[in-house]
Amino acid sequence: MPSLLYLALAATAAACLGAPAYQPPSVRVAPVYASVTPEAAGPSTDSGATARPVTVRASGSTISGAIAPSAQYSSDVSATPFWRELADPALTRLIEEALRASTDVDAAEARLTSARASRRMSAYDLGPVITAVGSATRQRASIASAPPGLSSQLPQRDLYDVGFDASWELDVFGRVSRTVNAYGTLAASAEHSLRDVQVSLAAEVARTYFDLRGAERQLEVARRNAENQRSTVSLTEDRLAAGRGTAFDTERAKSVLQLTLSAIPVIESRIAGDRNRIATLLGRAPSALPSEWLAGGRLPSLPGVVRVGSPEQLVRRRPDVLGAERQLAAQELFVGAAKAEYLPRLTLVANAGYTATAFDSLSRRGTSRIVAGPVLTWPMLDLGRVKARVDVAHAQADEARAQYSTTVLRAMEETETALVTYDRAHARLALLTEAVRASSRASELAQQRFESGLTDFLQVLDAQRTVLDAESQLAEAHTTAATALVAVYKAVGGTWPIR
Repeated sequence: MPSLLYLALAATAAACLGAPAYQPPSVRVAPVYASVTPEAAGPSTDSGATARPVTVRASGSTISGAIAPSAQYSSDVSATPFWRELADPALTRLIEEALRASTDVDAAEARLTSARASRRMSAYDLGPVITAVGSATRQRASIASAPPGLSSQLPQRDLYDVGFDASWELDVFGRVSRTVNAYGTLAASAEHSLRDVQVSLAAEVARTYFDLRGAERQLEVARRNAENQRSTVSLTEDRLAAGRGTAFDTERAKSVLQLTLSAIPVIESRIAGDRNRIATLLGRAPSALPSEWLAGGRLPSLPGVVRVGSPEQLVRRRPDVLGAERQLAAQELFVGAAKAEYLPRLTLVANAGYTATAFDSLSRRGTSRIVAGPVLTWPMLDLGRVKARVDVAHAQADEARAQYSTTVLRAMEETETALVTYDRAHARLALLTEAVRASSRASELAQQRFESGLTDFLQVLDAQRTVLDAESQLAEAHTTAATALVAVYKAVGGTWPIR
């Protein structure tokens, strides 16, 4: 009687511990990004940025600068992949080839296939398990098992058996169905992970491609400046030979030329590294990348308005956030399945077939056998192990919940940082464009003054160094702005329709 009471109390307590329905976690986010000012949050009809006082909030502080063009952001979400909006055929081809052939995508697709197969495998537990059996044995019983009075060894005999075993757990308390749903949710998480890999891959191809184009532009600037400086060296040598110049001017001109030439090998090494990186991202050996795939491209023109959506859209669309949420949902379902272990299991079992002492006697009258009926099991003396499984499931769900919160915070951090970085890169690019124009004009004036005898050659060299530095910085700034734009598109993952 006490045992029956204990059984009833345990079953009732387990029923009360049933897992509640899963509720997606609620995340509080701001209506707009903190680093986007009200002026920059709306769309602009101008093809370029407009000059206005810059006020950008970043890292909790306010930075006020001089008059400079800032990036314009829109709360709209793009309907097409960003690389097509940039209208660069070479970039589009590279990204589409990477999405098709990358080994990272292959690995993510394999993980998705595995997750879907695990879900199908768990779904079979909802139906009966039927197994065909057959055996042929030779037996000799021990004399100890012989009837009393029999003193001789029992003879050996052959025994043939054929039939099937069947069992079907009736999912009365939802343990199996929760497990199946959990594996289905893990498959959905794997699908979001695949999309996250595709987003990261496309962004990395674009970033490397723009770095390559930027390096090529820097190489072009360095070579052009080297040609101009060779002309200057030739001029100083001619003036020295005519008695109108000094050896000091000639040597200074040669020094400036050699410094410019010394930067070229570094840039060439960077170009080679970017080409090799692109080949790897496309799942190819560096030597197997067709050279025409990287021919004819330039750094993109920066868009007048960048569509970044809102923080709420970010949480609902970014694939790594969605994948983390599905992981949490799956772990909550596993908690429910673990708690269902407290409750009894009802299983229908059946065993049928034929048993005979001769193979040709199978299926004859009198050799058939059948056993069928329900089986009720309950871990009365194993509740400690069940509780341990529930504790493990709870801990894994807590970990998934913390990981989800971390993913959301990281997504917000990456987006806010990317927006500020692109905005400042956009402003720096405009300022350096004006600096190159002014320094080029100053260099021309210095050359004219020198040829007219109004100044010494040192001013010409200083002006040329200023032009070289400004043009190199402009090329680097354009590269930085382009890669920062890619970082923005990657951070706001909701604007990436991969399919």
